[in-house]
Amino acid sequence: MQMTLEKLRTMSPQDRATLYENARKRVMEGGQEIIDLINSSGLPLRSGGITLTDPLHIRMEEIIWSSEGKKLLLEATEAGLPALAGVEPLIVADLGAQYHPHDLGTVDAGSIVGAVMRHLGYELVGRADMPTGSVAKTAATWQPRSQKPPG
Repeated sequence: MQMTLEKLRTMSPQDRATLYENARKRVMEGGQEIIDLINSSGLPLRSGGITLTDPLHIRMEEIIWSSEGKKLLLEATEAGLPALAGVEPLIVADLGAQYHPHDLGTVDAGSIVGAVMRHLGYELVGRADMPTGSVAKTAATWQPRSQKPPG
């Protein structure tokens, strides 16, 4: 059976998520076509927050934990910005409209950033506004664990 955009629209978000996961497991047997259709549709794969097995969460982890992602987190931190400000452009470029605050996607990205920053030897110092044009409005700020908080 050929999957179409019309059929995707009639499915529940959970059913689309299941279809996506099944397609991901069968990429070489035509699954990539379904993944591409779902990604281009802009239809949600969840009705609530993002789960750890959600394809968007997995993709954000890949982006944020990548060598480039970690480098951008640290560059943003050194510039006095929230770490998320460094990597969010990569997330937006990859996920497009699927990355948004309505399903707690920005919160999930911030949580992943927090895990990476702690892994890299940083500690949370506060929250700050994200740069103009960002999807997330505020995000955590970090400093190396060996430093004293300012003030």
